[in-house]
Amino acid sequence: TRLPRELGQLTKLQGLSLDGNQLAQLPPVLGQLTKLQRLYLNNNQLTQLPSVLGQLTKLQWLSLKNNQLTRLPRELGQLTKLQRLSLNNNQLTQLPPELGQLTKLQELYLRENKLVQIPLCLAQLSNLRILQIDDNPRLLAPPPEVASRGTEQILSFLRELQEDSETRYQTKLIVVGEGGTGKSSLLRALRGETFIEGLITTHGVEVDRYLLSHPDRPGETITLNTWDFGGQHIYHATHQFFLTHRSLYVVVWNARLGAEQGRLNYWLDTIQALAPDAPVLLVATHIDERAPDLNYQLYVDAYPQLRGNLSLSNLTGAGLPELEEALAQQAAALPLMGQPWPRKWLNAEQALVQRPEHHLSLGEYKGICAHCGVDEEIAAGSLGNLLHDLGKILYFSDDPQLCNLVVLKPNWVTKAISLVLTDEPTRAAHGILLHNELPRIWASDEQGRPYERHLYPIFLRLMERFDLSYQIEAEEPGDSPSRSLVPQLLPHEPPIQIPPWPTLPLGGESQVEMVYRFDFVPAGIMSWFIVRTHRYTTNRHWRDGVLLEYEGHDARVELNPLVRELRLLVTGVSPHNFFTILKNTLDLLLARFEGLRVSREVPCICHWQRQGEPPCGRFYPYDDLVRRMERGRYMVECPETFEQVSVRTLLFGIHESTLDEVMVRIDENTGRIDERTQRIEQGQVQTAEDIKIILQQNKQMLQQNEQMSELLNREFTRQWNLEMQKLEAECPSTFFLMPGDERRFNPKNWVSQEYRLHLVCQHPPQPHGVSPSYSLRQPAEWWATVSPWLNQAIRFLKYAVPMGKAIGAVYDEEAMEALNTHAELMEKMVSSLPKLPGLDSGEHFDERSRIGQDEHAVGAALRALCTYLEQVDKPKHWGGLERTLTPDGNILWLCHEHRQPYEVRALVLD
Repeated sequence: TRLPRELGQLTKLQGLSLDGNQLAQLPPVLGQLTKLQRLYLNNNQLTQLPSVLGQLTKLQWLSLKNNQLTRLPRELGQLTKLQRLSLNNNQLTQLPPELGQLTKLQELYLRENKLVQIPLCLAQLSNLRILQIDDNPRLLAPPPEVASRGTEQILSFLRELQEDSETRYQTKLIVVGEGGTGKSSLLRALRGETFIEGLITTHGVEVDRYLLSHPDRPGETITLNTWDFGGQHIYHATHQFFLTHRSLYVVVWNARLGAEQGRLNYWLDTIQALAPDAPVLLVATHIDERAPDLNYQLYVDAYPQLRGNLSLSNLTGAGLPELEEALAQQAAALPLMGQPWPRKWLNAEQALVQRPEHHLSLGEYKGICAHCGVDEEIAAGSLGNLLHDLGKILYFSDDPQLCNLVVLKPNWVTKAISLVLTDEPTRAAHGILLHNELPRIWASDEQGRPYERHLYPIFLRLMERFDLSYQIEAEEPGDSPSRSLVPQLLPHEPPIQIPPWPTLPLGGESQVEMVYRFDFVPAGIMSWFIVRTHRYTTNRHWRDGVLLEYEGHDARVELNPLVRELRLLVTGVSPHNFFTILKNTLDLLLARFEGLRVSREVPCICHWQRQGEPPCGRFYPYDDLVRRMERGRYMVECPETFEQVSVRTLLFGIHESTLDEVMVRIDENTGRIDERTQRIEQGQVQTAEDIKIILQQNKQMLQQNEQMSELLNREFTRQWNLEMQKLEAECPSTFFLMPGDERRFNPKNWVSQEYRLHLVCQHPPQPHGVSPSYSLRQPAEWWATVSPWLNQAIRFLKYAVPMGKAIGAVYDEEAMEALNTHAELMEKMVSSLPKLPGLDSGEHFDERSRIGQDEHAVGAALRALCTYLEQVDKPKHWGGLERTLTPDGNILWLCHEHRQPYEVRALVLD
């Protein structure tokens, strides 16, 4: 809880770690530690820092995350040698401008605070490589859309603000409700337009603007960008992509038809799931026909987002002034209202809004921005991405098929997509969209003109981007795909007779199952999942379910919207790998719904050991099982039979806490395979039948090892690449080493030797080295720094390389032996490091130096590795490896061959 004054006598101290205590304040004597280079004060109770910290002028690292700091002393600006400052998860509302004096600063971590604005002077820190400021809910400048996109775009925005800025009062007004409730007429009434009896139903979404006076700032105007969504059920899945946090919502219902007909619960649940903090107004229409009847307090109790209950006649205008006032008050109170924006960016936005075209080429878009003074690179990066995130344009800079298109009128695209989703011949064909039918489907846009043929591939790619469809493989090899599947148009009934859910694994196999239970079932979940997992298709799918297959393993995924649950089951010799792929995919889709309450449960397996007994019907909450593992409680009592069930078995392979056990299982299987093979070779097994049985057992164990190795590959690389992402490092992290002159490893003089570093393609079923390799000769201190990462690479080479699969172009015993040799070499190097004279082994060689357990050591290792790679490969070719995002949310560095299944295929239409 406190530090002794005598600490100040350690005047030669260079490193001090005080993480994980209960310190509420620091003594002034810390200022006497003038030789201090690293100071760690994470996970304490500090609310302020003494100004004497400014005397620690040799300090290079200062880490203060997970405290209660509300402000920083100006004297921190005197730490001119500081390279890394971590302040994540504090209570900071502002930063002293003196931080702009930290000219050596390379990394600044400010996540999870209460900052309102980042000092513009930080944009001048030329060495700053990492600036993390996301999860600051009150942040006005830069806006969250920029804050989440990385350091380069943050600094770009700050520099533009520094040059000239203007405060903007603007947000989205999203109007939802069932079809025919009068949403479009309501917006017409707000804009002062004439009421039209029998107004045409909205298809997709209509985007417009509505201006109103700021209630608290005379002379200031608030701009509401209005989004009017079609209420028909077929559009509900597409709505999810445009219902955003930074919005004001209006839910419209018809007083004549009643609240139940208006499905208020559905719309409020949808908003709560997607934007749990956004304010919502309920508006009843048609009050000239019938007075609204609604127990509003019951809705307020269930949906705290509600901010008002209003009624309106679109015909007579009754209730219109009250609605306008409520909109103004709620819009003005939005937390991000009144943001500073670079003036040039605002001018470019206005110029784009005023263009009559539906879309522009990227070149035309950049030309308009350049005319407003916006640099082309910024237009194609920061500004384009921000306008896309705000819903002003559609611009997918990371998509090779869409990056040359800038859509100025999003309703133009949604109208085209709606024509597919409402196409009866496609529905009658069980969701099969024939590409040669597109001229018929897209024969007329909102002006009655046919859509241009060159846009067909773009529209289809947009549907794929929104997880609404995917291309079906050509029937003949070499042919171009000529069909797509639209899962939303699949029939409700399965195409085949589906057997009951299995309760026991088949002989020689295993099974993994999980049940997702929802408080509300968002539209589109299964459709999106079917699209995301189509590479595993068996062509057996229906509206709420799908059967999948991978490497001899079968999966069944089925949604029951009536009981609000989704079941995921995988069976096979080692189903955990395939299960993890599907679980990660599903979790990624559900993450779109921030306010959705989801519970994951694992069925009890106590009946597996009781032959002929009925299956146990109990389930265990997945999160509870994980907590048990973390606290060393490895058994759980079944509440049905009172038998003890292994938590390790329930979580085996499907949670990272069991990865060590997966490695043990691989070792056990390998030992059994070797032992059985030796028995055959030594003649201990003589009958052909016994040999056949043993070979079959070995084959099954090899299959298990292949799948477990692939699982480890996926999980290792997922963790590692997330660590690299935190450092904003765009380089691979998986490698192996070979002696440069092929001589045997000399443990007495290995540091001075030259090595060849080979990067590894992280393709989960077939990781392999790539060429060229890099020359590596480094001092002992460098090896000490990267040793935690060498440990990770060793684990990868020993366990994450499938034994029965091809490694690169060739697989044989020599290739496997070579990889084992590389792992043994690196193990010898790591084990020799603590013996080197002059090295402190404490920080680098502790067993804790694994991912997430020793952040300092792992972070330092990654930085050293990245710096080396950037020096030896300045063009950043990385042996042809490219960063690839997979449909299950993993990031992999893949070679050209293994990247192809994840690349967007160009649509070639006859």
